Amino acid sequence: MISVSKEVKILSLAFLIIFFGYNGVQQYLTTYFSDAELFKSGFYSLILIYLFFVLANPIAAIFVSKYGSKKCLIFSSIFYSIFILSLLSQSVGLIYFTSALLGVASSFLWTAQNSYLIRASNEKFYGENSGFFNTFQSLGSAMGIFLLGFLIAKFSYEIPFFIFASFPLIGFLLFFKLRDLRQGQEFNRFQLLKKTFSSKTALRLSGIWFSLNFIFGLVIGIIPIQIKNAFGISFVGILSSFFLILPISLSYFFGKLSDIKGRKQMIILSYLLLLIGLLSLFSEKLVWFLLGIILLALNSAILKPLTLALVGDVSAKQNLEFLTALFWMVQGIGVVLALLISSQFPIKIIYLISISAAIISFIIVLPLLKFEVKEIREKISKEIN
Repeated sequence: MISVSKEVKILSLAFLIIFFGYNGVQQYLTTYFSDAELFKSGFYSLILIYLFFVLANPIAAIFVSKYGSKKCLIFSSIFYSIFILSLLSQSVGLIYFTSALLGVASSFLWTAQNSYLIRASNEKFYGENSGFFNTFQSLGSAMGIFLLGFLIAKFSYEIPFFIFASFPLIGFLLFFKLRDLRQGQEFNRFQLLKKTFSSKTALRLSGIWFSLNFIFGLVIGIIPIQIKNAFGISFVGILSSFFLILPISLSYFFGKLSDIKGRKQMIILSYLLLLIGLLSLFSEKLVWFLLGIILLALNSAILKPLTLALVGDVSAKQNLEFLTALFWMVQGIGVVLALLISSQFPIKIIYLISISAAIISFIIVLPLLKFEVKEIREKISKEIN
């Protein structure tokens, strides 16, 4: 029996539609600029998005906490359409500007999303609800990437990008149907922000978010280029979509399983898959390359719902938005570093750095795995309070 609330279903549907449009376009961003002989501009646009995402997360925590998740979801979703439309101008300056705006907006969107998901869920079903949400969001992204790849092959980039810019506006309208779940409590938000971002336990735990999104930075950066060079543009969508097909198929299962079995075992399994997957990408043989993509996609299917649920596990009602913002900020740092590395180093060096980053991340997180989740929440609460 599915234990998903009405609010989580609406939230999930809205994100399915928004990221049908946006993630479809994002997956082809580096190839779009590459075909326009502006190879590094694609990386710089993505770097600006995630850099401003990182910088704006502390502000997002304050606004979401004060004004509520619903208002912030409505406000931020518009900028996804604005960014896609700016690509049609082929003005590098305008695209960089809208990239920065989108980065700020996305920090509001994702802090609000994670906060709303937890507040709309029963504590016993954080993993199940997170898996349900990730299934829908990944489904929208997969359909967008598949469809856009075929449309680009037939019509080039301009017409498909214009069509896909309309989808975030539909998600924007759906957010109005959400119930307002604001906490409505007054307290010193700046002080709580400062203490949350200096919590040693929270910072150590954030290594999980870093490793997941460092790999995501590779997925949207160097891996599409590598696929295009080896197999052609039409295979970018097909092979990249494994990162969405497996989360669609397995996110709900793994999310619910983490509710039953606990988060610790799932964290260890995800790190194991991550390391083997990165090692497999070293091979120039198609079989090993496909295995690497599948294992990294499987890691994503486990970690995405797990991290959404873990925020609820380790947070209290008052510090939920602030911990959410911290973890999302660390995620953004992982993506920015991956994009910077992808744009500057040869492929073999990139994967060596990635393996090293995954090992360091696991070493940082490992001491916390001896504690139960409730103990981690108590440690964080003590450090914050």
